[in-house]
Amino acid sequence: MASTEIKLHYYQKALVKKLTLAKTGKRFNQLIIKGLESEHMNYHLKQLLETGFVVKKEDIYVLTDAGKDYSNLLDDGLAVTEKQPKTSIIIWGVRKNKKGEVEHLLNRRLRQPYYGKVGRITGKVIFGETLRQAAERELYEETGLMAKNFTLEEIYRKLRKREDGIFVQDVIFYIFFVTEFSGKLIKKTPFQENFWASKKEIFGKNKNNYDLYDDFVIDERMKPRTLKLKEHVGVAEGF
Repeated sequence: MASTEIKLHYYQKALVKKLTLAKTGKRFNQLIIKGLESEHMNYHLKQLLETGFVVKKEDIYVLTDAGKDYSNLLDDGLAVTEKQPKTSIIIWGVRKNKKGEVEHLLNRRLRQPYYGKVGRITGKVIFGETLRQAAERELYEETGLMAKNFTLEEIYRKLRKREDGIFVQDVIFYIFFVTEFSGKLIKKTPFQENFWASKKEIFGKNKNNYDLYDDFVIDERMKPRTLKLKEHVGVAEGF
């Protein structure tokens, strides 16, 4: 289980924060929280040992790598986990069909949030994975395709909130311009439909078949742009 998935008691978070301030760990009496009885201290330390966030070396309690990772998510003043932007990639995949038209690799979501929305292939970056590796992996896992050329052309932060002002999405996308595909396209999974479509098809007489994301953009170039940074805040439509 990832450290961010584990819910700790307030006192356990406080103990983690205490241990972040120790170069080589702390003894029991150095971890005592004012107003907390010894038996309760023992309980919360035992819970931290079981999560794998803390190890005991003789009489010293020390944070593990997982515990250090979790401590980075804690607010210094409140000892609560902070929400942070997610990290994902977007595949801006293009090819030319037999007519010489530029086609775009797209998908239609078949799950919440954004059920039915049409956009480009996206996926999360796994811890320890390079952005290029994430792009290659997500392309293959989501569509069954591979590609020769991956060029990082944009870093895009997408923030979306409900009409009441509460943020529901905060993602940093790394957009790769991808060309020269191989393999057989997986047209449908339980979670999405994959397809190629031209600008003419998307905005033509059948445009009502394409419920596009509010930030969907399209052009007919076949070469990547110079790397740029973009940040956009808006209301979440269809979240």
